[in-house]
Amino acid sequence: MTAGIHVSTAGGIHKAPLMLREMGLSAGQIFTSNQRKWMAGDLSGESVEKFREASSGLTMISHASYLINLASANPEVVAKSRRALLEELLRCKSLGIEYLVMHPGAHQNAGVDRGIEMISSALNELLPQVEAGPIVLLENTAGAGTVIGSRFEELAAIRACSDVSDITGYCIDTAHAHGAGYRVDDPGFAPLLDSILGRNNIRAFHLNDSMAECGSRRDRHEHYGAGTIGLPGLRSLFHSPFFTGVPGIAETPGTDFERASDIRKLQVFDEGNF
Repeated sequence: MTAGIHVSTAGGIHKAPLMLREMGLSAGQIFTSNQRKWMAGDLSGESVEKFREASSGLTMISHASYLINLASANPEVVAKSRRALLEELLRCKSLGIEYLVMHPGAHQNAGVDRGIEMISSALNELLPQVEAGPIVLLENTAGAGTVIGSRFEELAAIRACSDVSDITGYCIDTAHAHGAGYRVDDPGFAPLLDSILGRNNIRAFHLNDSMAECGSRRDRHEHYGAGTIGLPGLRSLFHSPFFTGVPGIAETPGTDFERASDIRKLQVFDEGNF
């Protein structure tokens, strides 16, 4: 994989790619707006220009708002979610960001099939409105409550039911997979992903250890080697030939420097650790 981190935009959105360069990383993920608010402030032309210049040659990913739920049972939330996703797609296009990661949503007792139908329908409607926009990556989940995407087959179904498979793909979060009951440290994990989702459709990873036990359905990120997945399993996945060149983004707790320290632990290839 290509090493990267989720990086802060403090001091201006253009500071994020500059920090990545300072750390010697070629990939990074940001929030283009406050991830816990519906409304996003406008980006100035100067900010956009500075970001594009600073990020040239880097692989940049945006993470959509946590509030977006395209499968909600509340029509008002669905409307807000669609609007927020469209605005995020437009911001990514403006900034030249290649990938947009989003959580699928929660069906809120309407059933998984109905939730998948609603998500696919929204993607069909919204993505074609932003020509040459980012590729949308559906992220797997830990499986709490009625959240969709804890099984890889559910992610595959969303994409298969849509008419925009050419501009959608997947982002795999290791802590979420672990919480959902997958053994990330198992040598068969990468082949499993390939068999269900297709290796070429997996465009990014969120590489996180987990505070929670496997199958707990809990999402608790931890530093590499301090959690229940373990450093060897994460390092093995990072070096898997299935995903050569795919951005591997550390979303571990703390600062940019702590996340950079984590991702460097995976870059060290030591066959004795496998």
